[in-house]
Amino acid sequence: MSEYTEVEQPFLQQLQELGWNVIDQGQEIPSDPSKSLRGSFRQWLLPEVFNRALAAINPGQTAGKTWLTDKQLQDVQEQLLRQPNKTLMEANEAIQKLLFKAQVDVNEETGEQDPVVRLIDFANPENNHFWAINQFRIDTPGAVKQFIIPDIVLFVNGIPLIVVECKKGGPTCANPMAEAYAQLQRYMNRRPQTLKDGLREGEPRLFHSSLMLIRSCGLQADYGTITSGEEHFYPWKTQWPQADSTADNLNQQQQLISGMLNKPNLLNILRNCSVFMDTDGGPRIKVVSRYQQFRAANKILQKLRTGSNAEEKSGVVWHTQGSGKSLTMVFVARMLRSSKDLHDYKVVLINDRTDLEEQLTETAALIGGRVNVIESRHALRTELSSDTSDINMVMVHKFQLADQSLPLAVAEALGTYQAIPGKSTFGVVNDSDRILLMIDEAHRTQGSDLGENIFEAFPNAARIAFTGTPLITERHGEKRTVKRFGEYIDKYKLMDAVEDGTTLQILYEGRTADTALNEKHQFDTAFENLFKDRTDEELLAIKKKYGATGDILEAEKRIESTARDMVKHYLAHIFPNGFKAQVVCHSKLAAVRYQKAIHKALAEQVEALKAEAAPDQEQIGKLGFLKAAVVISSDGTNEPAYVTEARKQARAWNAVDNFCKPFAFDDPEQPYSGIAFLVVCDMLLTGFDAPIEQVMYLDKKIREHTLLQAIARTNRVKKGKQRGYVVDYVGLTNNLTDALQLYAATDEQQELVDGLKNIQSEVPVLQERYQRILTLFSQNKVASVKEFLEGKLADVKADAAVVHAAVTLLKDEKLRADFDVFLKKFLSSLDIILPHVAGQPYRVPAKRLGYIQRVAKERYKDSSLDLGDAGQKVRDLINEHLISLGINPKVPPVELLSEDFIEKLNQHAGGNSQAKASEMEHAIRKHCTVHHDEDPAFYQSLSEKVEQLIDQYQEQWDILAAELEKLRTVAIQGRAQGEGGMSKEATTFYEHIANEAFGGTVPDDARAKMKALMEAVVEVLQQSIGSIDFWENSDMQKQVRSEIKKALTLTGLAELKQNRERVAVEIMKLAKNRHDELLKGLGT
Repeated sequence: MSEYTEVEQPFLQQLQELGWNVIDQGQEIPSDPSKSLRGSFRQWLLPEVFNRALAAINPGQTAGKTWLTDKQLQDVQEQLLRQPNKTLMEANEAIQKLLFKAQVDVNEETGEQDPVVRLIDFANPENNHFWAINQFRIDTPGAVKQFIIPDIVLFVNGIPLIVVECKKGGPTCANPMAEAYAQLQRYMNRRPQTLKDGLREGEPRLFHSSLMLIRSCGLQADYGTITSGEEHFYPWKTQWPQADSTADNLNQQQQLISGMLNKPNLLNILRNCSVFMDTDGGPRIKVVSRYQQFRAANKILQKLRTGSNAEEKSGVVWHTQGSGKSLTMVFVARMLRSSKDLHDYKVVLINDRTDLEEQLTETAALIGGRVNVIESRHALRTELSSDTSDINMVMVHKFQLADQSLPLAVAEALGTYQAIPGKSTFGVVNDSDRILLMIDEAHRTQGSDLGENIFEAFPNAARIAFTGTPLITERHGEKRTVKRFGEYIDKYKLMDAVEDGTTLQILYEGRTADTALNEKHQFDTAFENLFKDRTDEELLAIKKKYGATGDILEAEKRIESTARDMVKHYLAHIFPNGFKAQVVCHSKLAAVRYQKAIHKALAEQVEALKAEAAPDQEQIGKLGFLKAAVVISSDGTNEPAYVTEARKQARAWNAVDNFCKPFAFDDPEQPYSGIAFLVVCDMLLTGFDAPIEQVMYLDKKIREHTLLQAIARTNRVKKGKQRGYVVDYVGLTNNLTDALQLYAATDEQQELVDGLKNIQSEVPVLQERYQRILTLFSQNKVASVKEFLEGKLADVKADAAVVHAAVTLLKDEKLRADFDVFLKKFLSSLDIILPHVAGQPYRVPAKRLGYIQRVAKERYKDSSLDLGDAGQKVRDLINEHLISLGINPKVPPVELLSEDFIEKLNQHAGGNSQAKASEMEHAIRKHCTVHHDEDPAFYQSLSEKVEQLIDQYQEQWDILAAELEKLRTVAIQGRAQGEGGMSKEATTFYEHIANEAFGGTVPDDARAKMKALMEAVVEVLQQSIGSIDFWENSDMQKQVRSEIKKALTLTGLAELKQNRERVAVEIMKLAKNRHDELLKGLGT
């Protein structure tokens, strides 16, 4: 079974069932561009399909005709094709705008100036032309290879929107999904090493109009965009508008095709759910909605369409932190604006934190058009009272009444008195039923007067509450999220995100047990319950007056001790993989003191390194680069000087942006990328999205939803990041339990417990993953593998025997793929635990498993076997071991034709003839595969000789190795000369056509004609293909092909005459692959 039959064909067949037009070109290299609806292999647009489609969806006044002239159709094509001096990203963004709004100079039928041309009919999907073409060849002159051949390309109206790469595990591919990703990067010319070398290997133009990329190996399938790292390719699990359960029996490829590539959903995603956005500290990226965002947005629109009143149109979207709730709001608004029946809705986005206002405003800008930011209570009443269908952003505190005196119970608790509250209410701002309120983190304000005022201001509005931590227990009474807003519209909970890889599991560690703090726990609990409705600033003022934990949490000696421990933990667990930390403090004074203490602790670490016998200068330089920055809010005009100075420094350092950037140790222009610790007290605890943050150090008493929201800052996905960490210095175990008890009435408590574990919880996972590797070998009769991995065998000879047996077992491609997956999971768990003492027993096994992997990579020439997904701590561990053995882990497997191949082969084999024969065999196989198209008959014959030798000398490893070494000499020489009186080139074509037309053997009475024909064909080719741009000029190629077909017919040989079309194509294909060889004799 092949990649084509197991992955490509089923993909195409399912598309056909969904109504796509499919062109299946089989699995051979295409030689005729017309079969893929083009005139040349340089074209990436389907020109005739494009023209027909645009004519159909841009009708004129005459029935059956378009108002577009031929010149205008060509002009629109040129707008797509011509993207001069633009990067791939810039061209992609420009073309996406054209897909929504292309224009020409004038409608010559009506006289309209600058009329819009529809490139896609989004409102009527069936009016568009959907094409799927496999083996879509694109020629790449001047590149490393002559062409690229993506497995499947999906077109709408002739415009390529999706490139699909299919892979199947095989002898030289243990990780097909990783290989598919690498292939897509190659097609886009985005592989880092290629760019570094100044080479070109792909055709970015094919991706100028790309909506997304898909990779599949059948059972697994996922999607990303042109900017997605491998960690940001995601499965698609919704079947909207069908129930997701309808796909329970489908594999991931089938789920993705049926749920994402059906015509209405695909156009909906293109029109409303793909955006370009800037990232903190990183490049601009393209984002396509994840399935839960798409599902929730569509359900909200369904609510608006089917509900008869505000209550029926309202509800709760429970999507866990890090799942992209802000973007879901964007997609809802874009769907509203592009719909015929809901486009007149006024959209109001409500947020409750000043530090998130700018972030959400920037996100809201992705909706398109102007975002109206409400700056005051007065502006709220005037600007939101209109019927304009606009986009508005408002802070929840704008819904306060002017009278902001303390509630009576709080005033009495403080020993003060005030007037009895008056009768004033907020009043109605707009009673329209065409208003949609989308409230971010609604649980935080829904039970207060602010929540009541929002309801009063917009009595008939649809109210959608977005939250990652809804209030759900009965003890919250009327404040329960569903009680306030209606039933759940959509759920995407913590473990859903972890399982999908959209967020990471969080490991919790209680670091200290401070007696003084524990003694105050009961007081704090009672205090917080009494004043739970007050703001953090008011709470702090009350605590300062009446005493709480502040004195302890601000004590300089305690802060110095805690900071020292934080730095040690950070340098051991987080820094080796290049990630950063957030420190949450009790107060602004504590934050400033923590910055000073962290800098002092870092300096101590540097001095300790300098004092070592052999100081690590590189590490000393790196630690000296690290900084801590304080990010705190203003205290107004009379704020303490230390607050002013801290905020001034944070602005000068551009602290938040530089914290989000990776460390640039060698770049003098980025000194503040060294901000490794971001010290806060209230800011950046919710909504702050920094994937580079892996650990949060908590030294502040926070509770319930604020606690759950804060710790989720560490769960964002980034390459090399296995888990998020929360380290607790203030004894929040009780608060964490209380927070989890919010979910006690349902199964959601276990949901959170599963998503928040401690380091020790990872140890059983590590043990199980290690045992799985041992079982893989032991069940397949590799003896003593446990003893070898743990260094318990008697001598080196015994070790070598186990390595040989293990690597020999991995000749089986399925077992090799399993080993690769099992090893990566084991190393992932080990990276989480190290340098914790629980990980120490697994250090030696990790080194030795890395060695087995490297030997297997060499022997089977399998480049997909690597440590690319492992954390830096584990990679360093294994690489140091390999280097100590004289193996450079950065050097790829030695190739068959390398001068030092035999020397390296003997080193790898270590005197074991079976190992030597096996590596030689796979090197020859790989060489034949790579070079097959240059001389199909010769390399097919070479492959067959390998098989014959293996059959002939079974288990006779010394003889087999010697015979294979002779065969290597043949491979190096290639086809040295012609045969039967023919030239070398004529012989190459003769043998290939003999296989294609005569089944391998040319009859005796036909040989003379065949020989003469091939000599003549070679002469024609040599005289033709040297012309400038011959392989880009389809007319010249047709002329030569026609001449060859005529010569085939004139031979009078039935086999050639009847198959002249196919034979001529094969000759041209071989000529292209042998272009340089053919022209050598002419001195060209």
